[in-house]
Amino acid sequence: MNSEQEIANSKILSNSIILKVLGKNIPFSICSIELHKQWNRFGNFHLTSLGLNWILFSFKPNDVMEEFLSGGPWYIGGHIVGLDKWLPSFSPLSLKGLTVPVWIRFPLFPLNCWDEVNIARIALRIGTPMFLDGNSLNWSKKEFARIYVRVNLESKLPSGVWVDGLGGHFFQKVEYKKLSSFCFHCSRIGHLESNCPERVFKKATHNDPTDTVNQETSHSSI
Repeated sequence: MNSEQEIANSKILSNSIILKVLGKNIPFSICSIELHKQWNRFGNFHLTSLGLNWILFSFKPNDVMEEFLSGGPWYIGGHIVGLDKWLPSFSPLSLKGLTVPVWIRFPLFPLNCWDEVNIARIALRIGTPMFLDGNSLNWSKKEFARIYVRVNLESKLPSGVWVDGLGGHFFQKVEYKKLSSFCFHCSRIGHLESNCPERVFKKATHNDPTDTVNQETSHSSI
């Protein structure tokens, strides 16, 4: 490859974001209409279809990227949008690096842990804390703590985390809000349990005809 040309191409793409609608194959034309409606306030931008339901979001203002990445969560047709800065290592065949910002809740949260520092420390076990819901610090209602985090799509989302506090070792349950494409089998975002790659692989392995052949061969040799 011509490295100088690669560097020049990468410079053009340095102010771009790659994104993917998770959980459903929505046509690019519909995605384009919806994204222009939601992101019109970010100014002029250009959308490019990359195949496999990936979209390249390119814009000129340098200060827009961080505002865009820290905003959201973004949805199209009720399905959450995963996104990340474009990098030369990007591959449409992988979700590596792709993240989504989501609201999470800690129900029945211990009162002695109810502060910005401790809530954020527990949230770090799930993703990168972005900001805390101000109502969570309101003493008129203490049903759950609520915090906004950015999670990696390659990581499994735990149903809860073990925490050591003044009251001892306890399990804190975690609730994820508005994840229409969350798989309860592998605990990942991007597909439903009925379409889980792990389940499909296990089923295919269990029904592998070579297993039957091997068993028949084994029986005949006894």
